[in-house]
Amino acid sequence: MSESFRFLHGSDFRLDQPMCNLPSVPPHLIKLIADAPYTAANRFFDLAITESVDFVLLAGNLLDSEMASCRPAAFLLNQFERLRSKGILVYWCGGETDQPDRWPAGVELPDNVISFTASVVEEATHCRKEKPLATIVGAGFDSRRTTTSDFIVESGAPFPIGLTNGKIDFAAGLARNIRYWAIGGNPRSAVHERGTSFVVHSGTQQSRGETETGNRGCQSVRVDANGNVQVQFHELDAIRWLPQKLAIAESASVDDIQNLLGERSLKLLGDHSDRLLLVNWHITANGPFNPGFRSAKRIEQTLNWLRDEFGRAVDGLWSVDFQVAPPESLPDGWYEEDTILGDFLRAVGRYQSDDSLNLALHEYLPESVDGSTVASLIRVPADRRSAVLAETAVMGAGYLAAGRDGAEASIGS
Repeated sequence: MSESFRFLHGSDFRLDQPMCNLPSVPPHLIKLIADAPYTAANRFFDLAITESVDFVLLAGNLLDSEMASCRPAAFLLNQFERLRSKGILVYWCGGETDQPDRWPAGVELPDNVISFTASVVEEATHCRKEKPLATIVGAGFDSRRTTTSDFIVESGAPFPIGLTNGKIDFAAGLARNIRYWAIGGNPRSAVHERGTSFVVHSGTQQSRGETETGNRGCQSVRVDANGNVQVQFHELDAIRWLPQKLAIAESASVDDIQNLLGERSLKLLGDHSDRLLLVNWHITANGPFNPGFRSAKRIEQTLNWLRDEFGRAVDGLWSVDFQVAPPESLPDGWYEEDTILGDFLRAVGRYQSDDSLNLALHEYLPESVDGSTVASLIRVPADRRSAVLAETAVMGAGYLAAGRDGAEASIGS
């Protein structure tokens, strides 16, 4: 009978990649946001030590070997040394950005780090007191490698593990015998059971933008004496992106709107404690069109209220943006008016109903600007034409209808 053992599977630290799409960051959050990738990665190594794992699998994209500053490499060296002091080995295959053979020649990796190149599939046997526990066959990222056919393990080898990075077509079949596939290169965690085998993406430990929503972390794996596998996900992220969609009546009062936003914010803070939340608010307005609901001033006031109310703490909720979607339609009567508003909407309507009319925006540039030079820069793509015209109609109506009865009741007054 074999012995039970534990290992930790992580990837995609991307230590040199900062947060994106953050146009405004308050002083009290700058360091937290800048350090977030390191905080999450440090939690990974802390977990390895706390759980007394036998070894760690790193499936690539830890840093950019050619573009990174000294900090990511120094951080990894320090973490590898921490594991070395606890007798924990590291098996590391490179991703697209961190092939081990690109590691700085003058910086020697600790002897507890076993690396795998991209060119060939290599094999290593992990032992506990000279008794084999697991067979690891690994290879770094190679865009030409799309199947598992090169990962060969002899029948009867101690618990076989496949370690690699990239887009592997597992639908084409799995290499025989391998029980656990440790995959890197996908920012989202995923666990798939294929018979007696597990195909596992650890995901990144820290998201970088709104497209990487929800929790991020790593996989802890326990293999019992009978070879049964238990995979457990651990949340490690220091910052979490949670875009929110809300429907709000255009006639809602300021108090009603703030109560709705406040209730959602408090629930998010309660459900995701001990980390900073980054939220983009996407608002859909219901009911008769109200230009005041979408005025830039009032949207800014609402955003500032959210930030002041919930964004003062390092483990609070920082509202990155507050966007109100355009209405599906504007009041029909406005198109019939003998006013500047009516003239404007009818003009936009002609462009909306006739795709042959070109949007010659360069004609509206100041005379001091060479229209022929910048025309290509302000040309509206065909697939964006309808959206741009709709946004134009709403924006113009907002300015031209402002001040009318019922047009100003809404956000942040």
